[in-house]
Amino acid sequence: MSGFDRLAPVYDVLAGVAFAGRIHASQVELLPRLPRCPRALVVGGGTGRFLVELLESGLVDRVVSLDASAAMNRRAAARLGSLAGRVQLRTGGIESLGPLERFDLVVTHCFLDLFSEAELEAIVRRLDAALVPGGSWLFGDFSVDGPGWPRSLRRGVVRALYAFFRATCGIAARRLPDFDRAFAVVRLDPVVTTRRAGGLLRSVVYRKRGV
Repeated sequence: MSGFDRLAPVYDVLAGVAFAGRIHASQVELLPRLPRCPRALVVGGGTGRFLVELLESGLVDRVVSLDASAAMNRRAAARLGSLAGRVQLRTGGIESLGPLERFDLVVTHCFLDLFSEAELEAIVRRLDAALVPGGSWLFGDFSVDGPGWPRSLRRGVVRALYAFFRATCGIAARRLPDFDRAFAVVRLDPVVTTRRAGGLLRSVVYRKRGV
């Protein structure tokens, strides 16, 4: 997914213009609903805009941020400034996680939509294994189901987005996988859900059951 390198310089501008700031707003609006999470894992950390707000919220002490794009990580490092000492930026995917690494919080924003159904279940299981019992998972992505704008309109927007990212970044995915089905196979319970942009953007806090 290093195809995102070419979008790194303009990614925040494109996201802001396309959705009038709603994507970032949906990513941070549930931070007040999270418990204190000393060690966090952010998968698909992008340009670091969310990382800054997460660190400044006081919820976390240290963060491991994974992104397949080296250019995205360079922009994140520049944006973090004095906060950079609390973040480990890794260029790569979940395969760069150590087998014994554990986190109190996992964050996936517009990351899981890059995979097929079969790939998604394996990725969710791997990330769940890295989440401590009682830990939180902050999920945010696009949605074509549930209340909001007509389903046909949301499906059209999502199709256009996939076409754009296939053309510019070379992603293989063509449609949204069933996120709820993937989360159902692990021991996660939804705590709170919010929707923005007519239901096109959905954010959920999940809590992992204890042992």
